[in-house]
Amino acid sequence: MDEYNKYKNSQNHKKHNKRNKLSFYVSLAICITAVGLAVWSTFSSYSSFKEKRNQVATATATATQANNQVTGVTVEETTTTTMSTTESTTMPTTVTTTTIPNTSTTMSAVQTMLQVPGNLIYPVKNAKVSKPYSENAVYNKTMGDYRSHLGIDFNCKKDTNVLSMSDGVVSDIYDDERMGKVVILDCGTFMIYYSGLDNVKVQVNDTLSKGDTISNVWEMPCESEDGIHLHVAIRVNGSYVDPLSVIGANE
Repeated sequence: MDEYNKYKNSQNHKKHNKRNKLSFYVSLAICITAVGLAVWSTFSSYSSFKEKRNQVATATATATQANNQVTGVTVEETTTTTMSTTESTTMPTTVTTTTIPNTSTTMSAVQTMLQVPGNLIYPVKNAKVSKPYSENAVYNKTMGDYRSHLGIDFNCKKDTNVLSMSDGVVSDIYDDERMGKVVILDCGTFMIYYSGLDNVKVQVNDTLSKGDTISNVWEMPCESEDGIHLHVAIRVNGSYVDPLSVIGANE
């Protein structure tokens, strides 16, 4: 009986040891598994973090390159032109314009002309006009510019006699740096200006008759490039008129 009990106790002890060993190995396996899971989780998290960090670094580098300004490169601009395929036809329009003369201006010009006799004589014998009267700007070779020519130039030689074109009184004689020596003849309703003179033979307040000698032709500084000539201008109430329009037949 004792032997049996010993045997039984021995068997129970072995079973108990087996169960303890089994429990130990199970616990060990569970621990190893837990440790493995922990290691895997940590590694996975680290790998994910590293991958994200690399992505951020790559994105940052790309953005930096994109934001950096590139110098030394000319960017050609491309312009796209869209052609219109619609054609429009414009019919020509004929407009007839009738210009009505300014009556007051016309009458003023006529009245001005009527104040100057139409029988004035030429100021020099065998007169030849070298430069006509022009209210429009014409080129002045001496001054190198464009300006109105409010008188007439008569081509002639030096020392040619200058004649009184009308009856009148000598109102002024003076020297001008541009016009040379000038004599003004007051004819009542108009004034005659003789410029580019020399050897003046009259004095202020002298009364002259048509054809009397006033002076000799010399030169006019502001028109010296045009050669020797006599410059004559006529003014009516302060306005210039074309001398040829009031000069009669050459006498």
